[in-house]
Amino acid sequence: MNAKKITKDVIKETGAIIDKFGPRLAGTQASLDAADYLYEDATKYSDKAYTEDFYLNKGAFLGWINILVIFYILGFVFFLLRYPLVTLILLALSVIILYLQFIRYLPVIDFLFPKRKGRNVYGVIEPKGEVKRQIIISGHHDSANIFNFFVHQPNLYNLRVTGSIAFVIISLLLSIANLIFPNEIFFYVSLGIIGVGILLVGQMWFFRSKKATPGAGDNLASTEIAFQLGKYFYNARGTDNELKHTRIIFASFDAEEEGLRGARAFVKKHKEELLATKTYLLNIECLYDETALFFLTSDINNSVKLSEDLAIDLVNIASELGIDTYRKNIAILTGGTDSGEFGKIGVEATTIMGMPWTNDTRSNVYHTPNDTIDKVSTKAVEHTLNIFHTYIVRKDKE
Repeated sequence: MNAKKITKDVIKETGAIIDKFGPRLAGTQASLDAADYLYEDATKYSDKAYTEDFYLNKGAFLGWINILVIFYILGFVFFLLRYPLVTLILLALSVIILYLQFIRYLPVIDFLFPKRKGRNVYGVIEPKGEVKRQIIISGHHDSANIFNFFVHQPNLYNLRVTGSIAFVIISLLLSIANLIFPNEIFFYVSLGIIGVGILLVGQMWFFRSKKATPGAGDNLASTEIAFQLGKYFYNARGTDNELKHTRIIFASFDAEEEGLRGARAFVKKHKEELLATKTYLLNIECLYDETALFFLTSDINNSVKLSEDLAIDLVNIASELGIDTYRKNIAILTGGTDSGEFGKIGVEATTIMGMPWTNDTRSNVYHTPNDTIDKVSTKAVEHTLNIFHTYIVRKDKE
């Protein structure tokens, strides 16, 4: 496989889609149009290509932030009026919603937000002989809201976000303490602490912009890696490189940035097929840095287990190819990837990442207006192509 040539095609096509459709928030026409464009392309190098529509509630995934701010301010007012029980209830609800909506990615407040259409797209390439396994290669074509905290004072991101959540929990505990130990001096001390928290929690209202990023590295380039690998295996038919027993599905999910809603819709629709045939998912995210490549062994804030065996196989292949990679669990409060939805039903899945993945150290273009095609690491793209190609070919020979 000429990985260098395919890398150039990935970069070229990613740039062309961004130039044509611009930023692509899930639930907007731009994201739907990008999916249609990908579908038309996929029909040229797949046995069958599909688009599948689903519905999402636009803005719901990060809607817990607005609820957190509103409930905190209301909690302060009720505490001031000496109703700490009401404050306790409001803050407890905030924490529960945060946990379920963001930590566990459950749609508990989705109904409060407008319903919009999303669109997944994928192509299928059948092997020459009997299907003994299928391998899905995936990215997502929607782009993220700009995170203002990554644009302005990014070095304070962890303090501003984690600190805000910490203040909510501290204020919750102070409310409980005031109910158990009513004391005038303690009340005013608690009131002062909760009041100071308004400054930190309140600024969370401006956490995200209504505008979207160009979404080159997160995550359109990953979609193009999946599609270009699909094209390679399709064109390998009739040669020694033709797959004998492995079905390839190259996919681009919508609404990853809305809490993995596109991957969730795909898994729900195809669960029986995914479990009937041995399935592996090779998902791709954020290829900004070829020196920071790793494979996830857990997902969705470390609440979903991914395939340790798959990650080990890929790390070993990378090592044989002279590429430095490692495997790790995803950290709590750092989010999730589309692999998580597949991991939930027991599909062997992992995601390759190409940047440090903590709230303190991420690419300086991640979720910013600077997520343009020139920020994608061509070396990281090339490495990913080589690792996945080698894995698929070896798997097919088993």
